[in-house]
Amino acid sequence: MLLSDLLETCKFKEFWIEVQDYMDTISGITGFEDSIRKFICHVVGITYQTIERSLLQELLGGISDAQLKQWMTKYGWKEGGDQVYIANQEDNIKTKNITEKIEFEHVAGIMAMSK
Repeated sequence: MLLSDLLETCKFKEFWIEVQDYMDTISGITGFEDSIRKFICHVVGITYQTIERSLLQELLGGISDAQLKQWMTKYGWKEGGDQVYIANQEDNIKTKNITEKIEFEHVAGIMAMSK
């Protein structure tokens, strides 16, 4: 499986395992790992309201506590025990009111023909 497929399907833990086979190739790419972590943080930010601290560290490639704190600060995430508070996703959900514009008189003929 390609590394891009793992990222696109949000298989972040598997990505960090597989990417080890390509360290010779990616070692010359400045900021590669941080770019991947930025993408993962974006996905986490739109997906989770809270996440276990240890899971977030795993998703970000097994980073240290100090590195995790840096990413949390960058994205405004708050720590609460073993949980990281990402966002209240209800604030991001747009509700939509649907107004029916079809009146019964307009479909009565169609309904009569379908008998």
